[in-house]
Amino acid sequence: MATEIVKVTNLTAGFTPEQEVLKRVSFTANEGEVTVILGASGCGKTTLLKHLIRLYEPRTGSIRIFDQEITGMDEPEFNTLLRKIGVLFQNGALLNSVSVEENVAIPLEQHTKLSVDLIKRLVHVKLRLVELEHALHLLPSELSGGMRKRAALARAIALDPPLLFCDEPSAGLDPTTTAALDYLMLKLRDELGMTMVIVTHVVPSILRIADKAIFMDKGQVLFSGTLEECRSTGIEKIDRFFAEG
Repeated sequence: MATEIVKVTNLTAGFTPEQEVLKRVSFTANEGEVTVILGASGCGKTTLLKHLIRLYEPRTGSIRIFDQEITGMDEPEFNTLLRKIGVLFQNGALLNSVSVEENVAIPLEQHTKLSVDLIKRLVHVKLRLVELEHALHLLPSELSGGMRKRAALARAIALDPPLLFCDEPSAGLDPTTTAALDYLMLKLRDELGMTMVIVTHVVPSILRIADKAIFMDKGQVLFSGTLEECRSTGIEKIDRFFAEG
């Protein structure tokens, strides 16, 4: 039986009393799988992801990560849990004033008591994993779009998190670079045993990486199941999404 790493139940959220941007959302993400949250722009998928890392608080519902309810956690407790979670933001969120090496070192400096030399060695290992060890002394502004995403990915996995959240990882990348990033993420999933929850609307990427698909529409889950099941539902909106992608 699959182990549920993320379990969301009847999650409802909104930014004004009259508005509901998420409506009774429920889904699970299983250990070792890539769960993709997909749908057209504005469907609520990034908003959902931000609730999973508590950038937003829901009105009602449950979010369990590693079998712990996060909606009622105090900040110190949640910060401890966050050490087991990597986050790859859409724009990479790298600090432009410091090198790639220094960016990747930040989580290790903040959350461990390792020596400077050991941190440096670990950073080099992470950059090697994402095939970026040659760029450790460069600034983010000196990197291509794909290299910036890989540098941000190296930072996201710096603490060896068993769970990785990604928000539109291939946004702004050309098809060749997107494919290379997809295969890299699958390699990391396999080599590190990671569970991944990825928000994306890029159909070729979804077809390459997804084990499970959560299709969002107007703040609701229109479908949840395997990628193969998602592609054969016969639901018009889902069929059109894949056809037009």
